Amino acid sequence: MAQGLNPPVIQSPMSSLLADIALPLPLDREFTYLVPPELEPYAAVGSHAVVPFGTKTLTGVIVRRPTSTTVRSLKPVRDILDATPAYADELLRLTHWMAEYYFAPWGEVLKAAAPHGLLQDSKRIVRLVAPDVDNVLASLKSSARSQKAVLQALARRPEFSIARLQKTTRVRSIHAVVHELAKRGWVEIMERFARPALKPKFEKVVLLADSSPDAASLTPKQQKLITTLRALHDDGVSAERILKEAGVSLSILNALSRKGFVRIERREVIRAPVSEFEEPLPPITLNAHQANALASIEHALRAGRYKTFLLHGVTGSGKTQVYIEAIKKTLDAGKRAVVLVPEISLTPQTVRRFKTHFGEQIAVMHSRLSAGERYDTWRLAHEGRVGIVIGPRSAILAPLRNIGLIVVDEEHESSYKQFDATPRYHARDVAIVRAMHNHAAVILGSATPSVESYYNALVGKYELLELPERVDNARMPRTEIINMADERRRVFEELKKASREGMKPFPKRIPLSTISEPLRREIAKRIAKNEGTILLLNRRGFSHVMECLDCGRVEKCDNCEVTLTLHTTKRHLRCHYCGFVKAPPTACPSCGGIDVRLHAFGTQQVEEELKTLLPNATVLRMDLDTTGRKGAHDRMLQQFGRGEVDILLGTQMVAKGLDFPHVTLVGVISADTQMLLPDFRASERTFQLLTQVAGRAGRAKLTGEVVIQTHQPQHYSLKHVVSHDFPGFYREELEYRKELDYPPFSRIVLVEFRGERENEVQHHIKKFSEYLVQLHAEKHSLLLGPADAAIPKIRNRYRKHLILKNLKSYDPAGQRLRSTLLDAQKLYAASPLARNKRVQMIIDVDPVGMM
Repeated sequence: MAQGLNPPVIQSPMSSLLADIALPLPLDREFTYLVPPELEPYAAVGSHAVVPFGTKTLTGVIVRRPTSTTVRSLKPVRDILDATPAYADELLRLTHWMAEYYFAPWGEVLKAAAPHGLLQDSKRIVRLVAPDVDNVLASLKSSARSQKAVLQALARRPEFSIARLQKTTRVRSIHAVVHELAKRGWVEIMERFARPALKPKFEKVVLLADSSPDAASLTPKQQKLITTLRALHDDGVSAERILKEAGVSLSILNALSRKGFVRIERREVIRAPVSEFEEPLPPITLNAHQANALASIEHALRAGRYKTFLLHGVTGSGKTQVYIEAIKKTLDAGKRAVVLVPEISLTPQTVRRFKTHFGEQIAVMHSRLSAGERYDTWRLAHEGRVGIVIGPRSAILAPLRNIGLIVVDEEHESSYKQFDATPRYHARDVAIVRAMHNHAAVILGSATPSVESYYNALVGKYELLELPERVDNARMPRTEIINMADERRRVFEELKKASREGMKPFPKRIPLSTISEPLRREIAKRIAKNEGTILLLNRRGFSHVMECLDCGRVEKCDNCEVTLTLHTTKRHLRCHYCGFVKAPPTACPSCGGIDVRLHAFGTQQVEEELKTLLPNATVLRMDLDTTGRKGAHDRMLQQFGRGEVDILLGTQMVAKGLDFPHVTLVGVISADTQMLLPDFRASERTFQLLTQVAGRAGRAKLTGEVVIQTHQPQHYSLKHVVSHDFPGFYREELEYRKELDYPPFSRIVLVEFRGERENEVQHHIKKFSEYLVQLHAEKHSLLLGPADAAIPKIRNRYRKHLILKNLKSYDPAGQRLRSTLLDAQKLYAASPLARNKRVQMIIDVDPVGMM
């Protein structure tokens, strides 16, 4: 696809035989291909196409059908995968906007919207062809270690993919080595394209025929199968099930089919996660605040125009019921709805509640579904066979058509922002843009809205709807702050007194419990009354710091600049960033000392302490270590909901959206884990997390109580948590944001460079910073850095940050910022630095974390 300086415009002999295709590559452009006449009827815009690209075969998306091109030597499309276009025009426009706004290649955005496993590319396979590999190995010089390693691996297994071969041999320059071996005729390199394995699933279904058989004409086994089928018959029973229930063989079923007494049909099976329906709820009468909120939303739905609502309601105020009633109005109008929830752990509970109202009109989308389940739910949405899609952030890209309403529950949650892969989009903001394209309404719901959303509501960009009271006259929980410094002094005095009385020697280190005495007493009261307790500690593992008190050495990850976390269940130290694992030392590797201190405790340590303090209590720990298996979240929550467990202990996944009437106590083990992070949103996140977890208590007739442990009792976010005063917190936080030009008064772009050699990373980011200054970015933005990231090394890659604060007072729509960044990207791409592929540049627009 080489292009001259002034290439002539080439008219296709048949203008329709051209296609611009976006490929899932880190390249900010599309590629033009020829469409063979036999594929022309299927090559619609929005369809997946299989095309050659260099030495590979890739799956891309047709985004345009141009009538002319300046590109010479066009390659032909090899295949079209879709019977009907996978992407409607509206979804193409949305993904194109995402690509532009988030500085992401359009092909990679479209890939994020496709069902997992549908898009595949070819693999390069290396195959051994040398007739006598032993002689070849003997002929190689001792310096050809890499070539020997590759040939030895192929001698054990004659075929490898390039990636697998590199992993097996650990040869860094694997491509150069393989090409040299191929040149000598010892191996051959092939390209193998695997067709997508995803396809609809079918099963055989058995039905009773119209004619009733005479019992005398049937054998006993045939009669048993007919009797069993009558007992189970609804709209057909799977052949596998009827044979198992009746205890007969397939030959019996086939005999009945030949006689015409049963019919065997082939039916599609929808692979979907099993979800239990909740008991049907009695009709709910909305209170005055809920009814007013619904009336405003219904007015926008009837008008068929775009509008964003911020539904601000205290915890337990009935926001979900407002969502449900609004969705009913949407479906009645013949339109469809998307519901976003912040966590996969919340999805089963949300789905059960929604299925009580909407039955099989719901499709669930999230990353923990199997590939088949994801493909089937994607098809249900694409084919219009469901009216509602529920899921975490990726569900905003569901292929629903005619969307009338989008709900973003807990809109403040940082999990709506994708931070570790391209495109780095924020699902809340994408939801608003998608609603604009569909002339739909958006409901952003939260008890603790983000500062940006609340500001947009107060200035009139969104319409603010308030739910200031809990439903059923439930009272807000009483909140108590425990100063852990006072708790430490109390323990100190008790130990001094015991030492004076000769009871025991005074210890070198004061053993401070993770559970304060007031919190322990309150938990014991709940256990005695058979009421539930939720404990929050937003840090998993046993201890996050293992420190030698003799020399001060701290156990750190070999690949990252972070401390290792001790996990006692597996008896190892683990890095939560790269997964590095090692055994805890029995003595300090630096000085040989054995006086090791564990501090910065995690959920495992709290679990162990609860078992000691409250031996009769049953504790369920819920964190990433215990919820890795499919369905584990839902099983744990159901177990706790049934009252089989006294205490639910967990990380932030226990703070959101859970509704258990028997929970009357919430304890926060340490409010400081979030509060002291080096991030301008640390106070906001602390307030949100504590308010949300406090809202799990006293959601029914039983009075709730919240106990928060901290070493920072005077912090302003805690003051407003105690008084349940979001407006007060917002005003104080906004003053701080305005003084330092943080959002909502600016937009932030984080530019990160990362690589294995620190000096190279530093050189690249310094040069990019110079390009921005050269382009006068400082006129509309504040440039901060370059500087080390808060965590300067992860997975053996050094990280440097450059932050742009784009001032909305000078650049309201951010057009100048975007233009400057694009120009800087072009200068960087044209410089010799761009040829160094060891350094990666990432642009993160509107980051929610600055670590």
